[in-house]
Amino acid sequence: MELEKIRNIVQDCLSKHLYSSAIFFADKLVTMSMGKASDVYLLAEAYFMSKQYRRVLLLLRNERLLNANIHFRYLAAKCYAECMEWDECLATLGDNDNSNDTLDSEDPPVGWRGHLNSTGNQRSMAAACCLLRGRVFNALENRARATHWYKEALLADHFCYEALEQLFENHMLTSGEEQA
Repeated sequence: MELEKIRNIVQDCLSKHLYSSAIFFADKLVTMSMGKASDVYLLAEAYFMSKQYRRVLLLLRNERLLNANIHFRYLAAKCYAECMEWDECLATLGDNDNSNDTLDSEDPPVGWRGHLNSTGNQRSMAAACCLLRGRVFNALENRARATHWYKEALLADHFCYEALEQLFENHMLTSGEEQA
């Protein structure tokens, strides 16, 4: 069976929410492709969708891909956030204002299925990372930093509704900012 056919099977299983099947075939794919990064990402994505967050982290660590590029780091950070390990999440993403500079210039793993915005481009990875930082700081009850990162998410991607929603739901905007 050729690798591309197995990749299509995995993606089809993921789209149908057949996570156990996706994991089974993705695991075979990683073995057959000798640990190709894009296939490891597909397996990690299947683990994530089946809520096996620790397995994602273990897989990325074992394959030495945890810091390969922003897409792997973001997936790892999402796993830490799901496990409520806020400090590890921030350490993985970085918590400085310069950490977005190269986020969108990094190439995604081959076969990565990014989300499209209204212009047909992939949603900004910088916005996704800023949004996740905002959620982490919100969980840590640091409203000032959470507000900062939600605003940064909106600056990076004006279609990042989740950031806007958090700003409004958590009353993080002044009345002047709400009206603007």
